[in-house]
Amino acid sequence: MPKRIYLLRHVLRRSRAPREAVGLEVMGVVPDSYRGRVVVDINKCTGCSLCVRDCPAGSLVLERLPDGGLRMRYDADTCASCGQCEASCRHGAIRLEARYEPASTSRDALHKEWVREGKKE
Repeated sequence: MPKRIYLLRHVLRRSRAPREAVGLEVMGVVPDSYRGRVVVDINKCTGCSLCVRDCPAGSLVLERLPDGGLRMRYDADTCASCGQCEASCRHGAIRLEARYEPASTSRDALHKEWVREGKKE
Protein backbone atom coordinates (compact mmCIF):
# COMPACT_ATOMS: atom_id res chain seq x y z
CA MET A 1 0.00 0.00 0.00
CA PRO A 2 2.79 2.56 0.75
CA LYS A 3 4.15 2.18 -2.80
CA ARG A 4 0.79 3.11 -4.27
CA ILE A 5 0.50 6.17 -2.04
CA TYR A 6 3.97 7.33 -3.12
CA LEU A 7 3.05 6.81 -6.75
CA LEU A 8 -0.23 8.69 -6.36
CA ARG A 9 1.50 11.63 -4.64
CA HIS A 10 4.15 11.70 -7.38
CA VAL A 11 1.57 11.65 -10.18
CA LEU A 12 -0.49 14.43 -8.59
CA ARG A 13 2.62 16.59 -8.02
CA ARG A 14 3.79 16.14 -11.62
CA SER A 15 0.34 16.83 -13.05
CA ARG A 16 0.33 20.30 -11.41
CA ALA A 17 3.86 21.16 -12.52
CA PRO A 18 4.42 23.20 -15.70
CA ARG A 19 5.18 21.18 -18.82
CA GLU A 20 8.75 20.76 -19.87
CA ALA A 21 10.25 20.01 -23.25
CA VAL A 22 12.83 17.30 -22.99
CA GLY A 23 15.59 17.48 -25.57
CA LEU A 24 16.90 14.26 -27.02
CA GLU A 25 20.56 14.13 -27.81
CA VAL A 26 21.81 12.12 -30.75
CA MET A 27 24.26 9.46 -29.73
CA GLY A 28 27.68 10.99 -30.40
CA VAL A 29 29.73 7.82 -30.43
CA VAL A 30 28.84 5.00 -32.77
CA PRO A 31 30.11 1.59 -31.61
CA ASP A 32 32.79 -0.05 -33.77
CA SER A 33 30.63 -3.15 -34.11
CA TYR A 34 27.78 -1.18 -35.70
CA ARG A 35 27.69 -1.91 -39.43
CA GLY A 36 25.46 0.98 -40.40
CA ARG A 37 24.51 2.11 -43.87
CA VAL A 38 25.60 0.78 -47.22
CA VAL A 39 27.65 3.09 -49.44
CA VAL A 40 28.42 2.21 -53.06
CA ASP A 41 31.33 3.63 -55.06
CA ILE A 42 29.69 3.19 -58.46
CA ASN A 43 32.94 3.99 -60.30
CA LYS A 44 34.58 0.87 -58.82
CA CYS A 45 31.58 -1.34 -59.61
CA THR A 46 32.10 -3.75 -62.49
CA GLY A 47 28.48 -4.92 -62.66
CA CYS A 48 29.24 -8.52 -61.68
CA SER A 49 26.12 -8.49 -59.40
CA LEU A 50 27.64 -10.79 -56.76
CA CYS A 51 26.42 -8.37 -54.09
CA VAL A 52 22.87 -8.55 -55.43
CA ARG A 53 22.94 -12.34 -55.56
CA ASP A 54 24.34 -12.69 -52.03
CA CYS A 55 22.11 -10.11 -50.30
CA PRO A 56 19.79 -12.18 -48.07
CA ALA A 57 17.25 -9.35 -47.77
CA GLY A 58 17.17 -8.45 -51.46
CA SER A 59 18.02 -4.84 -50.66
CA LEU A 60 20.27 -4.30 -53.68
CA VAL A 61 19.17 -4.05 -57.30
CA LEU A 62 21.67 -3.66 -60.14
CA GLU A 63 20.51 -2.52 -63.53
CA ARG A 64 22.54 -2.22 -66.72
CA LEU A 65 21.64 0.90 -68.68
CA PRO A 66 21.28 0.87 -72.49
CA ASP A 67 24.30 3.19 -72.88
CA GLY A 68 26.54 0.73 -71.01
CA GLY A 69 26.24 2.42 -67.62
CA LEU A 70 25.10 0.99 -64.29
CA ARG A 71 22.42 1.87 -61.78
CA MET A 72 22.61 0.46 -58.25
CA ARG A 73 19.60 0.83 -55.97
CA TYR A 74 19.76 0.26 -52.22
CA ASP A 75 16.67 -0.09 -50.04
CA ALA A 76 17.60 0.79 -46.46
CA ASP A 77 14.18 -0.17 -45.13
CA THR A 78 14.73 -3.85 -45.95
CA CYS A 79 18.48 -4.03 -45.27
CA ALA A 80 19.59 -6.23 -42.38
CA SER A 81 23.05 -4.58 -42.18
CA CYS A 82 24.62 -8.03 -42.25
CA GLY A 83 27.62 -6.97 -44.35
CA GLN A 84 27.30 -9.77 -46.88
CA CYS A 85 27.29 -7.32 -49.78
CA GLU A 86 30.56 -5.81 -48.61
CA ALA A 87 32.10 -9.27 -48.20
CA SER A 88 30.90 -10.37 -51.66
CA CYS A 89 32.24 -7.35 -53.54
CA ARG A 90 35.68 -8.30 -54.88
CA HIS A 91 36.39 -4.80 -56.17
CA GLY A 92 35.76 -2.81 -52.99
CA ALA A 93 32.81 -0.92 -54.45
CA ILE A 94 30.57 -1.53 -51.44
CA ARG A 95 31.32 -0.65 -47.85
CA LEU A 96 29.30 -0.28 -44.69
CA GLU A 97 29.80 2.97 -42.80
CA ALA A 98 29.31 3.18 -39.05
CA ARG A 99 26.63 5.85 -39.37
CA TYR A 100 23.01 5.71 -38.36
CA GLU A 101 20.36 5.85 -41.05
CA PRO A 102 17.89 8.53 -39.94
CA ALA A 103 14.26 7.55 -39.59
CA SER A 104 11.77 8.81 -42.12
CA THR A 105 8.04 8.84 -42.63
CA SER A 106 8.54 8.33 -46.37
CA ARG A 107 9.83 5.07 -47.78
CA ASP A 108 11.28 6.93 -50.76
CA ALA A 109 13.70 8.72 -48.43
CA LEU A 110 15.14 5.33 -47.44
CA HIS A 111 16.04 4.39 -51.01
CA LYS A 112 19.47 5.36 -52.34
CA GLU A 113 20.54 5.19 -55.93
CA TRP A 114 23.93 5.47 -57.61
CA VAL A 115 24.26 5.87 -61.37
CA ARG A 116 27.31 5.61 -63.61
CA GLU A 117 26.85 6.91 -67.11
CA GLY A 118 28.02 4.75 -69.96
CA LYS A 119 30.19 5.77 -72.85
CA LYS A 120 28.39 7.94 -75.34
CA GLU A 121 29.14 7.26 -78.96
